[in-house]
Amino acid sequence: MSAFGGYLALQGYSFRRRLFGWKALPTLAIALVPSLVAFLFVRFADQAHGGDVPSPYRLYGEFLAPMSLYFVLPFASMLTMLPVLHELYDRGSIAYLVTRPAPRWVSLAGLYGGGLLAALPFLAVAAILPTLLLLPESSGIDGRFWFRRTLGLAGVLWIGCAPYGALCLFLGVWSRKAVLWALGLLIGWGSIAGSITGPLRTFSPHRYLGELMREWLDIENAWGSFFVPDPEPPGVFVSVLALAAFTVLFLGMAIRAVRHRDIL
Repeated sequence: MSAFGGYLALQGYSFRRRLFGWKALPTLAIALVPSLVAFLFVRFADQAHGGDVPSPYRLYGEFLAPMSLYFVLPFASMLTMLPVLHELYDRGSIAYLVTRPAPRWVSLAGLYGGGLLAALPFLAVAAILPTLLLLPESSGIDGRFWFRRTLGLAGVLWIGCAPYGALCLFLGVWSRKAVLWALGLLIGWGSIAGSITGPLRTFSPHRYLGELMREWLDIENAWGSFFVPDPEPPGVFVSVLALAAFTVLFLGMAIRAVRHRDIL
């Protein structure tokens, strides 16, 4: 089998393992959290008395979209990348893959591509389903504004899955405790460090994803009461370039790690 054929085979294997069957349920549950909040809002908002009850459009922009970025994206990336690698190591199948005539990077690229494709439908659910629940309740808001925000959020999540998924791929082949490392890095270094002042913010993919959300969803201070707004927004071009650089860096680290890790 050619290197390209091996890539397609592993991509299909990784895609099927993460998207179909009961093992996809945890990722689906994570992706449905914003929709659950939207459903509860639709169900009980009219019963609220006093306080500042946001409009459905404001709820989506100021709460559900950031929730998808801070919570859904990191966990969806983990759940679509790490389990397949763990299965291969636990079963000893990884030795067969990396000792084939094709270069080891082909195997990693196939696993990464399949995991990335498997994550996209879950991230689409996180972006689109809350809109379908809230749109009928948002009288006075033109549908094109909803479409713009929904498409913008889906784009941010899909782009964000590239560096986060590549980081999870590296951790999966570098460490036997990849889940712990992924939690610390994606949440601590990603969502938290990328949202507060300090030198780590510049080197966190989350900063650049937040800038894309600010530009594409017209959200100036997402969860501003919890995190510090970026005093010097990098702009869309720099953000996309930085996220691409993070992706290439993590994939390169994964290729280097698989060459040195004991596979037996």
